[in-house]
Amino acid sequence: MRYPSISLFSLFLSVMLLQGCGGGGGGDSDGTNTSVGTTYTGSTAEATIDASNAKELSTGAASGTQQAVASDAVSGVAMRPQTTPTTKLSELAPRIAQWIDQLRSPNAARTTDLTAEICDAGGRAVADTNEAETEGSITFTDCAMSDMEGGTVVISGTVTFNASTSGDSLNMVFRVTVTYIGESQAINMTLACSNISTSSVACSITSDFAGIDGRVYRLEDLSVSGNEIAGFYVSMTFYDPDHGRVDVTTTQPLTYDCPTAVPGSGMLNISGSSDTFATASFDSCSSYTVTVDGVGTTYNW
Repeated sequence: MRYPSISLFSLFLSVMLLQGCGGGGGGDSDGTNTSVGTTYTGSTAEATIDASNAKELSTGAASGTQQAVASDAVSGVAMRPQTTPTTKLSELAPRIAQWIDQLRSPNAARTTDLTAEICDAGGRAVADTNEAETEGSITFTDCAMSDMEGGTVVISGTVTFNASTSGDSLNMVFRVTVTYIGESQAINMTLACSNISTSSVACSITSDFAGIDGRVYRLEDLSVSGNEIAGFYVSMTFYDPDHGRVDVTTTQPLTYDCPTAVPGSGMLNISGSSDTFATASFDSCSSYTVTVDGVGTTYNW
C-alpha cells in the first residue's frame, strides 16, 4: 500500500522552497566552495571559548555565515538580485517535483529513466524507489535543463529521500553540484522534516562544508534574513571540528563583496559553554578583530 496522501514528492518541492538546504552547501557569491560528499566528523561537545580558540572559532564562523546564506539561497527565502546556480535550482524545483511525483503512479517501476522529462538539453537522470515509494533517489549525470531565460542549468549528483509512516517524517539528502553560466556551486545538506502529513510541517537543516581554512565544519538550526544590499543577519549552531559547538548570532549585518571568501563588514557574537563568548568584527576585506575577555586583537586574512 502506498504512503497515504502526504504527497511525499510535493513536500520535497515545498521543503526545497522553504528550507535552508544545503546545501547544503552552495551559495551565490564567491564564497566557500563545498565539496560534494564532505562529511563532518569532529567534536559535537559544547565549546568553552577563550583566548586560545577564539580566533579559529571566529574564522570558522565567518565561513559558516556564508554557507548559511548559500544554503538559504536554495529556498529562495533570502532573495538575490542576480541570477546564480542556487537561485536557478530554486526556480527549477517545481519541475523536479513534478517529475518525482510521476514515480507515485500505480504503474511506476522501481527504476525510472527520467532523462527525456528532465534533461532536455543533455545528460541523464535516473530515479530509484522502493516498492512502497517511501524512499528513493534521483541521480543526475550532467543533466542539462533549459530555463525560461534561454540559459542552461547543469546538475550532477544525487538527491535521496525517505519517509516514515509511523514517525510522520521525511529526510532528504542533497549531494549535487549545480552549474549555471560558468559558475558551479556544490550543495551538500540534509533536511529532516516532521509532521509531514499536517499543515504544521517543520524542517531542520544540517550542512557540512569545507571552510576557508580547509577544515570541515557543520551548521544546524540556520536562520537567515536580509539581502546583498542591506547585508545579512545569520543565526546558527556552528560546529568546529577541534573545539566543538557554539551558537552564532549577527549583531551587525554581514556583507560579502570581497574578492576573497571573507565578509567585508559586520559583526558576530559567538557563545559557548559556561557563559563564555567572543565577538568577531569584520573590519574590511583584509582584516578582522576578535574580542574575548574584553581584549580585542586584529588579524589579517
